[in-house]
Amino acid sequence: MQATQRSSGCPGSSPGGNGNQEIRTPGPSDRDVHDRVISYLSDANLRAGSTEFLNETEVKRAERFSRFLARRYYRDRLRRSFRFSASLVSQSHAASRLPDHPDFDEFLDHVVLGSLAAAREVGQLAVERLTPLRSEAWWPELLEYEFAFFLQLATSEPTPPSEGVQVCISAVLRSFTFRIPEMLERLRSMKPPERQGNTTLLFSRTPHGRIYVVELDPITEALFIEISRGEDPRKRLSRDELTLQELRHTISTLKEIGAISLGES
Repeated sequence: MQATQRSSGCPGSSPGGNGNQEIRTPGPSDRDVHDRVISYLSDANLRAGSTEFLNETEVKRAERFSRFLARRYYRDRLRRSFRFSASLVSQSHAASRLPDHPDFDEFLDHVVLGSLAAAREVGQLAVERLTPLRSEAWWPELLEYEFAFFLQLATSEPTPPSEGVQVCISAVLRSFTFRIPEMLERLRSMKPPERQGNTTLLFSRTPHGRIYVVELDPITEALFIEISRGEDPRKRLSRDELTLQELRHTISTLKEIGAISLGES
């Protein structure tokens, strides 16, 4: 909607006129409208609020489409993340079928598409449904691996800006009692996994959507844990545990794989 106002003696009024000219205040741009619609469709909290820019019919259509969009979004990411477990259960119990379950409707009532909170909720629902289906010792480990991967794939929420070094929003460090690379390789070969030693993996996602799953060396792992606790990584210099060059290289590597952000300081 465009607002109008009148101004007496406005420069540029037509000669011989009455000296008044109608001034039109520009309305929202196409980009503004586009962004508003996208936000409305992806955030159930917004849809529960004001809908002055949609009529009643459009509101109902938007609600149906937003639910379709959310189901498709999470179905795709569950399929890509929980693919190993999907090969070990009936297809009716695969994680990718979760969005079709009636219980998923309750989640759709408050979902913020792409948020970390939503990814955690969906991932936990998938793990809860899959856990009772098998009893092997490696089964919960596989599901934990797939859940951590899902957090990266289903989270598009940016890390809030801050000063200094911080862990990025979806990055997680997980410890397993199985050697995960060997476990996955044996599952690909249709062989039962063997407990061959512990694994600690870092899962992260770059702002451009590239996902990393890496096994860290002890120094990098300790540094990441300290950053996640809000500690200053430079304290390792005072303890002579790292040289300045080594610290810079480690910080740069963690930033490159989307595990940490450096802020403004």
